[in-house]
Amino acid sequence: MDAVHPAAEAPASAGQALHERLKEITCLYEIRRGMGLELSVDDVCQNIFEHLIPAMQFPEMATAMIELDGRRFTSENHGQGLTHELQSKISANGKPCGQLRVFYPEDKPFLVPEEQRLIDTVASDLERWLERKQIDEALHERLKEITCLYEIRRGMGLELSVDNVCQNIFEHLIPAMQFPEMATAMIELDGRRFTSENHGQGLTHELQSRISANGELRGQLRVFYPEDKPFLVPEEQRLIDAVASDLERWLERKQMDETLRERLKEITCLYEIRQGMGLELSVDNVCQNIFEHLIPAMQFPEIATAMIELDGRRFTSENHGQGLTHELQSKISANSKPCGQLRVFYPEDKPFLVPEEQRLIDAVASDLERWLERKRLEEALVSIAEEQQRLIGQELHDNLGQQIAAIGYQAKALEKKISASGSGDTATVAASIATQAQIAVMQCKQLAQGLLPFELETNGLTAALRAFTSRIAISYKITCDFICENEVLIKDKGIALNLYRIAQEATNNAIRHGGAKHVTISLVVDEDTLRLSICDNGSGFAGVDTKNGMTPGMGIKIMQYRARQLGATLEFLSRAEGGVEVRLEMRMV
Repeated sequence: MDAVHPAAEAPASAGQALHERLKEITCLYEIRRGMGLELSVDDVCQNIFEHLIPAMQFPEMATAMIELDGRRFTSENHGQGLTHELQSKISANGKPCGQLRVFYPEDKPFLVPEEQRLIDTVASDLERWLERKQIDEALHERLKEITCLYEIRRGMGLELSVDNVCQNIFEHLIPAMQFPEMATAMIELDGRRFTSENHGQGLTHELQSRISANGELRGQLRVFYPEDKPFLVPEEQRLIDAVASDLERWLERKQMDETLRERLKEITCLYEIRQGMGLELSVDNVCQNIFEHLIPAMQFPEIATAMIELDGRRFTSENHGQGLTHELQSKISANSKPCGQLRVFYPEDKPFLVPEEQRLIDAVASDLERWLERKRLEEALVSIAEEQQRLIGQELHDNLGQQIAAIGYQAKALEKKISASGSGDTATVAASIATQAQIAVMQCKQLAQGLLPFELETNGLTAALRAFTSRIAISYKITCDFICENEVLIKDKGIALNLYRIAQEATNNAIRHGGAKHVTISLVVDEDTLRLSICDNGSGFAGVDTKNGMTPGMGIKIMQYRARQLGATLEFLSRAEGGVEVRLEMRMV
């Protein structure tokens, strides 16, 4: 019996060894299978305890402890006084971070080296999990950071306000922090403060990043945690710096976009004002045209108003009211003489965009100055032309005509004296001189009547035009008709004179430059519209290109000015049967 005992004991030891090996393999398999990266350190440690303790030689009395980064995790049955232990150091990424310790009571031996090898293997598995976990968390943080920056950048449209952009930053920055449920943020910009929804007082534990734009400090981005929560530095600082940098670039682009937008508004304003500054307009119309385009070009068009003061008259925009004393202004001069000013008003609480808006107001005032100078020059040219006609007519009627008439009288007297002396041939010469002088007197009177339309003063426009056509027919030996079905009564002498001069200039051009042999002047009033037409059968006249609307001649320009003074339209039209029609239409007031 004693001889066979050792032989029976050998298989028992082999079986025990296989059993221990199976426990070790099962332990490692279950621990590794349970080491998901989504688990916390506490969960992984408890999973280790759950499978490591049963794999020990005396599981019923074994306990374990894992110390990691200053934290301690223990198995359920761990107690005091267990100083008999095996341990294995734990490192991650080459840095010691803790240890795995397994305890027995003093009277129970460890199965060394088997249990030490198992503990080392578990510690090694925990090291690898910690490294993968660290990488996973770093990647997760990096993904949060990338997602945060992507969403913030995607939402930074130039059409948004500063408030909208700040709220977009808070919406994506807070979830990217380590403790989003308790993090808050604040952006301070140009004296204004924007905060995340859950921001409260007393959060003095913070990270911050300064915000500059175009080299000027504009504010800062601040992120807060409660005092007992640490920041993930430098990762979270880097993220905050990147967001602040994105906000800086947006502010610079926004500033440039607003500058370009203001510049476009300014250019459009000046273009529209200049395009609408026709010399045919009245001062009132020009001022209203300025208000129409200047007000929308201001920074706050919905509350801006404007006023133009010219030569004692005042013109205001539609919405102008009292009490708007906050203003920009620009002086207006014409021909080096002050004549008024352009003033733009805001309520006291709205700042002007200086110097941009001042520059625009100065440019508009300068355009108005040039328009006034051109307008006054045009008025002066017509006034001078009218005055010259009056002086020449007066000179013909009162001086030259009288002198020629005196010569005629003297020639007639000479004729009688010579005839009485019996010199018939010499008397005939004297008689011829008297006759020619009489004809010259009649021509002087006709010229004077053309230059000084006396009929216009005494009998009105219709009589003056009728007399004019008669003189033209006699003087030039052509057919010149006047058509007026009903008597046209124009009380305003200025209007009548301008209409008469237009008809006169058009007729003279048709004859002198177009070689017309037939001219028809018609005057018609249809309800509240007056139409004056001068038609000829000539070849056209100098100074008018009826196809392209070119009118370089001084006489034509004066005709156009007179039409503008009347608020009338003046057209030069080619006739199908030959010749030109000068057509004027105006509303009767």
